[in-house]
Amino acid sequence: MPIPEPAVSRRTLTLTAAALWTLAGLVLITRALFWLNQAETGTLIMAALFAVIGLLKGEYILSRIARRNVQRIRELSPHKSKICIFAFQAMQSYLIVTAMITAGILLRLSPLPRHWLAMLYIAIGVALEWASVVYWKTGFSRI
Repeated sequence: MPIPEPAVSRRTLTLTAAALWTLAGLVLITRALFWLNQAETGTLIMAALFAVIGLLKGEYILSRIARRNVQRIRELSPHKSKICIFAFQAMQSYLIVTAMITAGILLRLSPLPRHWLAMLYIAIGVALEWASVVYWKTGFSRI
């Protein structure tokens, strides 16, 4: 007897992507704020600058990726009403996410000062939060 596919609606796929991008961004920002709380006060100005960089990356890079992914979800198996839950992102994206998680672990294990690493985490976290709005808006509208 074959194992049933964990199939969900396109809306659920989109909201799953929204939730995971939001969660990943929050984890990065929270970790960065924890590190900055232990650093000198001068780093807060740099943190604000990196948050702006994150907004720009979110608007001009990650939002575009999110829009393409929403379109890909819309076009998945047009003859099916439900799609495998793991299709919320393309297969090659799983490799990219794995590489990014590995890079994050290696950076945390590196001798880099945490307040500098926090800047990178803020930029990436803010970008993910900004771009996740594409998924949230689509998920709560007609898909």
